[in-house]
Amino acid sequence: MGKLKAYKSRGKYQGEPIFPHKQKDGTYVASPSRFEVDYIYVDTEEELEALVRSGLGARMSSPDIKQPASLISANNIEFTESSSPPVAAKTVLPKLSEEVDLDFDSTTKSRKEQAFLRAHISGGQLQATCVLCENEYPLEFLVAAHIKKRTECSKSEKLDFDNIAALMCKAGCDDMFEKGYVFVSGGVVKKNEKRSTTPALDVLIRKIEGNIVANWLGSSAYYEHHESKFNK
Repeated sequence: MGKLKAYKSRGKYQGEPIFPHKQKDGTYVASPSRFEVDYIYVDTEEELEALVRSGLGARMSSPDIKQPASLISANNIEFTESSSPPVAAKTVLPKLSEEVDLDFDSTTKSRKEQAFLRAHISGGQLQATCVLCENEYPLEFLVAAHIKKRTECSKSEKLDFDNIAALMCKAGCDDMFEKGYVFVSGGVVKKNEKRSTTPALDVLIRKIEGNIVANWLGSSAYYEHHESKFNK
């Protein structure tokens, strides 16, 4: 049945084992919530394992129990004994990056790559820190933002998973960086004086202006490319 196993927690089948549920299209589902909009579809149980190890739940069921699959949280999923080592998010990323290159418009593939990249950068934690505002958020409230726009990266840069992307929050930092309202120069977050703002946007910028990014050492070349685009 594979390496992942959980148990029914209540009802008629309480205590019965359940396993990763294979969808009709042959995929498996990992998700931070029970809502379908958050579902991440993966092709193998190894990919599913990597996301569960990073804190996502998985849809699980049993062929012996005539009930719909349930979304089981990561802390209720066991990893059974196996001779193979644990699957890490980074080991899956090269293949996913290639898949996105072949079909860049695929929302499913892009979301899948995003999930694995976010899991890798966070080190498998359920919460992580935004690199710009330095606030901690649930992982699903953070974006693994490409510091240098993905479409402008060489193949080797796309595969530089430790440095090409950084976690930025959906509370404003991701958009402010992507649209060039702020940039990072010498490791410090700076307001882009060449972009028109509003008083409300200025309030958000002031909250992060002057912060020192934790990943400057490895990602400086990508930050410098971003600055060169917007601070002309």
